[in-house]
Amino acid sequence: MKLGILGLPACGKSTLFDLLTECLDGSEYTKSTGTPRVRTVKVRDPRLERLREDYAPKKYTPASLEFLDFPGVAGGSGSSADSRRSGLADLLAPARDLEALIICLRDFDSPGQADPDPARDLAEIRAEFVLADLVVVERRLERLAQKSRKPQFTDDEKKEQEILGGIFEQLEAEMPVSGLDLDADTKRRLSGFGFLSGKPVVLAINRGDGGSGMDPEALAGRVDAEAVFVRALDELEILQLPAEEQQGWLEEYGIEELSRDPLISASYRTAGRISFFTVGDKEVRAWTIREGESAVEAAGEIHTDIQRGFIRAEIVGYGDYVEFGGVKGAREKGVFRLEGKDYVMRDGDIVEFRFSV
Repeated sequence: MKLGILGLPACGKSTLFDLLTECLDGSEYTKSTGTPRVRTVKVRDPRLERLREDYAPKKYTPASLEFLDFPGVAGGSGSSADSRRSGLADLLAPARDLEALIICLRDFDSPGQADPDPARDLAEIRAEFVLADLVVVERRLERLAQKSRKPQFTDDEKKEQEILGGIFEQLEAEMPVSGLDLDADTKRRLSGFGFLSGKPVVLAINRGDGGSGMDPEALAGRVDAEAVFVRALDELEILQLPAEEQQGWLEEYGIEELSRDPLISASYRTAGRISFFTVGDKEVRAWTIREGESAVEAAGEIHTDIQRGFIRAEIVGYGDYVEFGGVKGAREKGVFRLEGKDYVMRDGDIVEFRFSV
């Protein structure tokens, strides 16, 4: 899964990026590249760690996450409004392929910056997303208009032109794509555009001295998102301390826990992703799939041969596994299940796929 970290300048998003990827020396940081920094991290999952303890496998494979840290999205460059809009769209282009966006919002005093106001900053960032999407739609409509004058103009292209006309009106009215009620066919046709104003988001409210005291739930409700409080700079400093000293400093700063894991968990939920596990003495591994995927689709995440030759899935939920002392106890209690192709996978399922090719 891929996640982007975006925010206005001086919001602390690059510090948050270092915290989430546990990079303690700020390596690879440059302000002038104009492209996102990219790092991949392993996802800590207490459930998977418990399974590792039980099976003592030769190989242990947690899920992976790729984070992209984007330059500040406000301000832009160029001598005209058109060039600024075009530059913004190009700057944010890599974000269109991401499952979800983490929006970092400043809630601390910063020299040379306005008083902290996460609600104001969120509105500005969302406006930038709408603007970047508008540029993409305009470009595509221009190309379609040129093609429409030729005999090769297809019915699919005509339909796309009609749909994008409605999207253009929404964006020109400064409204996000997420505000449209689109049917499944329209969503399919638009999936390749990766509209930023239609992507699920998580709000990372970066707190510090001189914060606004805003209500995170009220802010999150405006965009139908989860909000997670972070203290990125303080947490990054604590993370650099010896493990035995970290809890004391967390208490000193009034931090219940480092925000890395809660923020990653919120990102999973927001992106509609869940994890299932395969276990054995050879390997204990986490797999990430979309919520709602069937057993046969999950099998395909492991290998296409398993999907093609699928017979059944032998499944026990993680909660049952713990409650009844493992797979053996789950069998005895009748909660170890045999499921077919259409079974909808649940978060925490421990699975062994039976197949024949």
